[in-house]
Formats: sequence, C-alpha cells, structure tokens
Amino acid sequence: MKPRSPFHYETLFRLSPRIQPRLEDSVIYIDDFYESPEEIREWLECRSYPLWKYPHDGGTRNGFDYYDCRIADYPGGDHPLYLEKMKTIHSICRKHFWKGRYHSAPVYEFNVFQSRTMEDLRLQHFPHTDSSPELPDDRSTLNMIVYLDHEESGGTAIYSGDLIPNNEAVNLMYPVADTFVLERVIPAKFNRCVIFPGNRIHGAYIEDYAKYSERRGTWRYTQVVFLSPVTGDGKPVGPMV
Repeated sequence: MKPRSPFHYETLFRLSPRIQPRLEDSVIYIDDFYESPEEIREWLECRSYPLWKYPHDGGTRNGFDYYDCRIADYPGGDHPLYLEKMKTIHSICRKHFWKGRYHSAPVYEFNVFQSRTMEDLRLQHFPHTDSSPELPDDRSTLNMIVYLDHEESGGTAIYSGDLIPNNEAVNLMYPVADTFVLERVIPAKFNRCVIFPGNRIHGAYIEDYAKYSERRGTWRYTQVVFLSPVTGDGKPVGPMV
C-alpha cells in the first residue's frame, strides 16, 4: 500500500479526454471515465472506512455479517476543473434525459463494501429508489455510479416489483427473489461510469462475495453522484424519495 501523500481533488479526479458516452436501455455508459483511475483506487485503499446507516435503536448487521461504509469528502470552494467536469457530465445527461439544469452536491462520495460472512447470493443489497417511481425518466433524479475496483463482480441490479419500506439501516442484505424480479444487471467494470434514472428499483449486485471478503482484504469501491433536475429558479423538478 502506498503511503499517504498530498493530492489535489481537481487533478486526481480529472476526466479522461477520451470519454465516449453511449446509451443502452436507458443507461448511459462511459468507459475509461477517469484519466488516472489507478491513482484513485490506491487513494481509496489508503483511506479509513467509517461504517454508516446505523439505526437509532441498534440491531444492525453492519460490522457483523459485512462492512457497509461510506466516504464523503467535501473539498469546499468552486474548483474550476470540478465545475468544468460537472458541466461535461450535465451536458451528457441533457442529451438523453432532463433538458434543463442539474444540481449535484460538491462532494466526493464513495460506497465501500466488504463481506465478513456473506456467501448466500440470494441475499443482495436492499432494492430501493432514489427518486419517486411515479416520475418519468426525464424528470427523475439520475444516479451516477463509477466502479473503481478490479474485482468487477456483478454491478448494479435493476428490479421490477412493488417497493417495500427501506430497512437497509438494520440489514443491508435482502432476499431479493422473494419480492422482486431481476430485470438485468448493469455490469461493473473498472473505471466505468454509468448514469440511469433513480426512479428505477435498484441495488448493488454481487456475483461472488468471496471476491470482496475480509479474508482476502478486498473491497468493493463505487463512487456515487446524484444529478437532480432543477427549474430555472433552482427548485427541484420532482421530489426525491
């Protein structure tokens, strides 16, 4: 593991000049997204991972069956390269979804997951939405995910079915086949960015928990960004859930 060293968010997370977005089944794919993805992965490996989503009354399985962690860095300030990067991403989204302005919080946010005892593949990350299911795609908040580990096991599942109360703060893992129909899995690939409407029922999907195991010391890294449509006066176009 490389020692920690000073870095600049603007240069570490610089977009590749060779990105070529494509739309497939209402998902925008952008492979080779970052210019220096290996440096980002090494930076993530040097971080501490705080557990998150604890319920107020305890009883969570987080820290026992698995580690569900999140990194959230707020660099602060209006960094020109960050703003230029988001301008590029918003422009890509406007070609296929909401045609107006988007809001995205200036934060570098990562979901970090590792299995402790998880082996049963019937249990997957809790299916949920990040925008109202009643909203059409071109008014929905968009989910942007960047896969940043070499294991590339699974990806992001899209389900059909009726939403249930989100209880992932107690247990992130859910027997998905009992309630939902798996429509497809957006395949994970190192340094791949995917953008899709958050009105879809979705969740992280892992094909082999051994690839992200405490025994091996390997982690699942995904950067998450929410792109929310806003009106000319800055109000949200539709409610998030």
